[in-house]
Amino acid sequence: MEDKVEITVKISKKLLKDVDDYIKYRRVSRDKFIHDAVTHYLCEHKKLELREKLKQGYIEMSDINLELAHEGLKCDSNSIQLYEKCLMECE
Repeated sequence: MEDKVEITVKISKKLLKDVDDYIKYRRVSRDKFIHDAVTHYLCEHKKLELREKLKQGYIEMSDINLELAHEGLKCDSNSIQLYEKCLMECE
């Protein structure tokens, strides 16, 4: 069983009313709502961090990736030329 700790959080009366309206509509407890909200926030924050790291990695690797793409294009171009030459010889 998971250890639980009681904490105190101060929020505005309006935000509390919005939370209470929501949990009344969804029929969940404040504890569950806050647990789910914090879990969701942390998950989304981790996704944003990962996206930022991936973006930075792609930026850092962009020159190498462009060079590899050009190399692949050269190979494709040579293959197409050879294929077209074979086709012309068959005619």
